[in-house]
Amino acid sequence: MDGADFFEKLLNHDPQAQKKLIETFNPRIFLYFRNRIKGENNYEDLVQEVFSAFFRGLDQGKMTSVVWIAPFLFGIAKRVLYNYFYKQRKNNEIQQKVSLVCEVTCDFTEAERMENQKLSQVLNLLIKDLPQIDRLILNAFYLQEKKITEISNMINRSNHYISVRKQRAIKKIKNEIFRKKLY
Repeated sequence: MDGADFFEKLLNHDPQAQKKLIETFNPRIFLYFRNRIKGENNYEDLVQEVFSAFFRGLDQGKMTSVVWIAPFLFGIAKRVLYNYFYKQRKNNEIQQKVSLVCEVTCDFTEAERMENQKLSQVLNLLIKDLPQIDRLILNAFYLQEKKITEISNMINRSNHYISVRKQRAIKKIKNEIFRKKLY
């Protein structure tokens, strides 16, 4: 079977041609992954992903002749390898972030507790300097966990008015913290 005939059979989804292609390139691609990925026992998923992408590309008309089969396959293998390491790195980063978050939420040291207590005292002092309406809104919203509509009904003002006052009060507190360098 010559190259043009083989390529034509691949384009026509001939099972024998596909099987011959897989038998020819499977060990090479397997070796390609085994030499580049250390500590992995199963490369079959990666090899199958390469052949799957190859046959999709063949159906999409990305190849024009038989001479491009090997470069196309190994180009796909290179991309699959890159994606494998990228996903592995992303998973490691996510696990590290989760472990950091768990450590922070689970282990409060004395210094962290004191810092939280200091922040609470600073916020209480700054809230005392706000107008009474702002204190009432912040207290109802954050401490009593009331909704804006409940607060607006409570003090007979519009929802927009309550939202704006709340945002301005928070902005004043932030500005005071930065201005006085309290935290």
